[in-house]
Order: sequence, then C-alpha cells, then structure tokens
Amino acid sequence: MINEIELKLAVTPEAFNVLEQHLQQFNPLERKSIFLGNTYYDYPDHVFAKQKMGLRIRQEDQHFTLTLKTNGQVVGGLHTRPEYHLLIDGNNVPTNDQLRALYPFEQLPTSPLKLIFSTDFNRTFWLVKFRNSKIEVAFDQGEIVSGERSQPICEIEFELKEGEIEDLFYFVEELPILTNIYFSSASKAKRGYQLAQPYVLTDWLDQWRDFLQAEQEKGTKAQATFHRLLKMEQALVEETLALPTSLFSQDFMKTVERVGAFFNLYHYYDENKKLFEVIAESKSDNLREYDLLPKLLKSNQHFFDQIQNLIRFHSETKDNEKTIEKLTALFSTRLYVERMINLMRLAVLGEANQYH
Repeated sequence: MINEIELKLAVTPEAFNVLEQHLQQFNPLERKSIFLGNTYYDYPDHVFAKQKMGLRIRQEDQHFTLTLKTNGQVVGGLHTRPEYHLLIDGNNVPTNDQLRALYPFEQLPTSPLKLIFSTDFNRTFWLVKFRNSKIEVAFDQGEIVSGERSQPICEIEFELKEGEIEDLFYFVEELPILTNIYFSSASKAKRGYQLAQPYVLTDWLDQWRDFLQAEQEKGTKAQATFHRLLKMEQALVEETLALPTSLFSQDFMKTVERVGAFFNLYHYYDENKKLFEVIAESKSDNLREYDLLPKLLKSNQHFFDQIQNLIRFHSETKDNEKTIEKLTALFSTRLYVERMINLMRLAVLGEANQYH
C-alpha cells in the first residue's frame, strides 16, 4: 500500500509553458514525458463507485498495472489516498484472482466487471527538490471518454514524495499562474463516473439545512464544524466550475439558487468569525509565522462582498449566463487559490505533517 499526499490544480493548456519555465529555477532532478492509457472497471451495480474506490488498468509503454484507489481523505485540495498496485500481463478485464491478490476483499460480486470509462492523457513530470522536500510535479493533458461523451483533462498534480506538507503548500503558492486555476478534489475516476451519468445538480439548500442541524447538536466541536465547512465549500466551488453555463443560462431560479448557496456560506463565515479564532487559538504555536487568522478573515470579507455585488448584478440585469460567468471567474483566480491554501493550512497544522 502507498499513501499519496498531493495537491491538484485544474488549469488551461496555456499553463504548461508557464509551469515549465517556472520550474527551471529549481534545476529539476528529473524530467520525463509519457502517455498514460487508463481503463476503469466496475460491476454493473457500481460496487467500487459506491465505496468511493476506483479500479483501473494503466498502460505505460508495454507495462500494465492494476490499481485500486481507495477513498482516503481530501481536505480542501489536499489528497491523502491509499493505493494498491499489482503488475499484470495485459489489458484484459481483471479476474477475481487478480482482485484478491490486489486487495483483501471479503467478498466479490459474481457478475463480471465491465468497462465504465477511459482516461487517456499525456503526462510531463518533473522531480524537484524544494527546501527540505522532494516534490513531483505532473502536468496532465488529455480526455476522459465514456461512451459518446467526453471531457478534457488539464491539470497539475503536486505530489509530496518526501518531506513536509508545509513545503508543498509553499511550493504551490509560488506558482505564477493568475487566472483559470482552482483546486480540484475530484479524481479522474470520480469525473469519469460523473461523465457516465446525466448531470445532477446538488440541492445546496438541503446541504445547508443538514449542516445547520449538525452544528446545533450538542458536543459539536469547532474543528469538526470547520472541516464540514471546508468540505462543503470545496464541493460547491468545484461543482460550479465543472458544470456548463448552459445549465443555468435559461433558468433564473437555478442561477439564484447557485449564487445563494455561496451567499449562505460566506454569510455564515461573516457571522461566525469566532470559529476561526477558536481554531487558531488551539494551534497558536503553529500559526504565528503564517499570520493566517487576519488573512482568512480578510478573505472571507472580500468574497462575501463580491457575492453580494453579484446578487445585485443578477437582480438588476436578469442575465443568468453573465452572472454564472462572473461567479466562476471569481473562484478560479490566484486569490482564491491562496485562500484555499490557507484554509488547508488551518486544517492540517498541528497534525503529523511529514512524509517519507
């Protein structure tokens, strides 16, 4: 088993040249370009997907690896996900014997596995020594295909191969990409499963009611509330940026509900500044050098102001498409990436932060 610790940014193809030029200052220890063909399998009733697992065969040159990606943990855009690997002879449908050799399954369905989707992409990666750590930077560009539907892949992954998580945060902060950039918590497997199904909009009003109900339960700790908020914010932003604007362009109420979901989130932040203060106090020894609390409170206010401006714009113009364009632009900027890094810092500081 291998534990991956990585950050992933969704970008545009133009980011490649910016990234490569930026990395030259670190004198990369290694640089390599490869094509990766990936085929994902599941049972007809989506056993793996329901358990937030992904089963794939990856072809790299003439080598084939069967991999099981398990659920793991995602904090903001920081992934920690156990993986299991098994070298196999070819790209045939995995057998039950291979699956049991890969992972100690208690029971497997009797129905055969079927191909769900594929993710094929070119990967260029660099191994960089930064401060006290080694970080692998990978630029992936290609597409996800499920039946007749497809979706582009264009992302940068930063994997901590050795060292400290804080070095990973610092390294990503130095990236000179200013727009069309955001943290992605969705794996290629998750995106593939979503592509294989019709678009479904999350009911964020229900999500918000559930959050408020959980918060009112006795004994709920500030740290648990903060983690739920961070998870909700990441999911809301990522879903909004991934959806085509056409889903909103002809529907005034869908646009109102989507912008309203962001308003509820940032209004809560504005009304509950003490939540950040309580968490900061519990980690005071680790926060001094980062000046996190004032940065996050300022960030909360900035995005709350912008959302209120957007509500006024939509109310005055009734322009759904332009409103969603402004919303997605707001949350795909360098400023928002910096906010998410600081939220992740607040979430993980004080926990074990070294990786070997």
